[in-house]
Amino acid sequence: MRNSWLRVMMAGVCLAGLAATAGGQVVVTNTYENFEADRALAGAVVTFSRIGAAGDFTKGITPAIGGVRLPAQVDVLRRAKDGSIRHALVSFVLPSLPAGGTVKIDWLNARAADPPAFKWAFDRSAFDCKLVLAPAAGRAVTSDVGRIVSAGWSASERVKVLHDGPVMKEFEVRDIPADAQGNPDKHVEVFWRLRVFSGERSVRVAAVVERCKPRRKGYKEPIQYKFSGVKLLSGDRALYEGGAYDHLDQTRYRILVWTAGALEDIHRRPNYDYWLKGRFIPLYRWSDKPRTPEQVDATYTKPSASRPALTRGQGILENGMIERHMPGTGGRWEMMPYPAWTACYLLSGAPKTYRALLHADGNGGGAFYVHVRQGGAPGYNVYTVSQRPLGGPYRMPLYRLPDGTKVPRQPDHAHAPSLGYVSYLLTGDKYYAEEMSFWASYDLGEYPYRGIDHNGPERAQAWQLRQTADAAFILPKDHPLQSYFAQSVNKYLEIFTEKFVKSGRKVHFFRAEIPKRSGALNWVNCTRTLAWTYSWLVWSLNNAVDKGFDSAVGPRDWAAEYNVGFYASDDEFVAPDGKTYRYDPRDAMPYGTAAQLWETKIVRAKDGSKDIQFVRKIKDLDNYGAIWYYTKLNQDNEWSLFFEGDRRGVQAEPDANGVWPLRKDGWGGGMYYDHMKQRQAPWWGWHRYGAWVSIVTAVEADVPNARKAWETMRKLAGPSRYGFEMAPRIKD
Repeated sequence: MRNSWLRVMMAGVCLAGLAATAGGQVVVTNTYENFEADRALAGAVVTFSRIGAAGDFTKGITPAIGGVRLPAQVDVLRRAKDGSIRHALVSFVLPSLPAGGTVKIDWLNARAADPPAFKWAFDRSAFDCKLVLAPAAGRAVTSDVGRIVSAGWSASERVKVLHDGPVMKEFEVRDIPADAQGNPDKHVEVFWRLRVFSGERSVRVAAVVERCKPRRKGYKEPIQYKFSGVKLLSGDRALYEGGAYDHLDQTRYRILVWTAGALEDIHRRPNYDYWLKGRFIPLYRWSDKPRTPEQVDATYTKPSASRPALTRGQGILENGMIERHMPGTGGRWEMMPYPAWTACYLLSGAPKTYRALLHADGNGGGAFYVHVRQGGAPGYNVYTVSQRPLGGPYRMPLYRLPDGTKVPRQPDHAHAPSLGYVSYLLTGDKYYAEEMSFWASYDLGEYPYRGIDHNGPERAQAWQLRQTADAAFILPKDHPLQSYFAQSVNKYLEIFTEKFVKSGRKVHFFRAEIPKRSGALNWVNCTRTLAWTYSWLVWSLNNAVDKGFDSAVGPRDWAAEYNVGFYASDDEFVAPDGKTYRYDPRDAMPYGTAAQLWETKIVRAKDGSKDIQFVRKIKDLDNYGAIWYYTKLNQDNEWSLFFEGDRRGVQAEPDANGVWPLRKDGWGGGMYYDHMKQRQAPWWGWHRYGAWVSIVTAVEADVPNARKAWETMRKLAGPSRYGFEMAPRIKD
């Protein structure tokens, strides 16, 4: 049946016109690789995710190979504001692809020719596929999707049709597994996604196993649910087998198999230049010499003591590359606007990193406990849900796991990488769209937040805004929470504009915290803002602009001016000691930067040491020279830089005129003072990992003095520790 169907299809290809590109403009060209080194593909049916920059795919999408247009099924997932196609699934017959070889596909702005009618190639009434879950205690439970769909492969109470075309059909079944006596499991449900291709016997099966039940008052879902194993069967054949695992509440995983063997295994490498054109992703570049795919794979997929999950093949509920990420690290390579593995993959096309990225966005992200469904939606709307699903008493007490096993990695706002977005662009799979939705919902609804919190740490706001803006930008228009995500971003920008852009501040610091925060203890007479984390918020505001939120332009430009001033300001300040100070751009930014001058007094702490008590705010600092002076004054006199366990207290006091002493070997002069080691040390991390992305953003936005700041910063920044960097998307 398959061969006869292919003959009809290929005849349709010829009739569509051998001079394919005539009358159809090539928008973008991609080169795809056959991962299978020992199997050539001939007449393989494929589905590709196709994203489009605004204004490009206005007539439709047509794939062409060697000048020949291919008939295709185009399922549009999202359109841009101008009506052009932003995202679609394109299904067609790929004529050939050599073993281990590549194929170049031109994507045309043209309506694709209609493929022949769909041909079923297997006995639908005999479809047999089931998932068997074996709890560590109790009877095995089974979800038998074959029994459900054999009764009918059309929309019904149990079956939802996701795609229904002449080349590809996809069905979704939501099921609760039950034991042999028909007793349904109380905690787990399974979402089946079955993708069927015309003329093909093999069915692509995705089994998504979830513990994502809605939260309500008095809900007593147990934290742990231990399993001795899991099997996915097709008839008597095991397509997947897994060993013991602990399925925690609010986590989920996906098993992806083919019933009669994979039809293809193609590396869907994107055209990175085109992603840049559409502003789907920022511009990265190698900072010294290009890394080969082999070098990138060695960095991001090589097993190590810190990434043991990679040695086990990154299976279900394994965090993979992010297993050491949230929240127990400050490693900047993980906390960049998009993860380092994403940037290096886009630059190199490293094939193993491609697969690891898909795992990180999928089962890796699914292993964190943020997954709650409200009203059947993949996520929740905190503005309509009376009891916030992840708030207050509904937060899982995972530090008290019943069996005393090691606490799993925690989800976190301030250290969260982008999850779901890039893999959804690459594949168009609904599973990754759901991951985006779950994480955006977590960012908007986890206690103590309700929406993006303007009072939260700057980097937490940056990643909340990034995740939510990306979800609003790319999720299908009919996604139940897409408009809610967009409204949440707009609400954040509205408050930002009213509270900060219209504040009248000459120096645009974002906020100031008193008296303590992560990484630093009391300052003697100032509150501070964290310029290095503020930089990521500046970038994230720019990302919102890229994603179509025009109201982010004002906040972005206002915020970007702050860090520009550290490199380009000519402000002078006559300090209480009578000397004149200016900000020295050579200086490595300390953890905090002076923002507000306060009246303080010295008090005795309980341990007998001297402490600082804030009395009243005097003023916002509106001069970069003053910021430099008060930053030095506080750095030279604070009692601890990084370790809150250091309880020595304040070691000096002001003179009779209230002037605090300055250290000759303290902060300044291109150095910082390490209070724990009692010595000065060079520290250029601020320029590279703090200021860098905000100055990139400022240059792109043409903020006043941004070019001057960029040139000054680049000379001071030092080499990139990770071999790549973000760069401005400008021609010169």
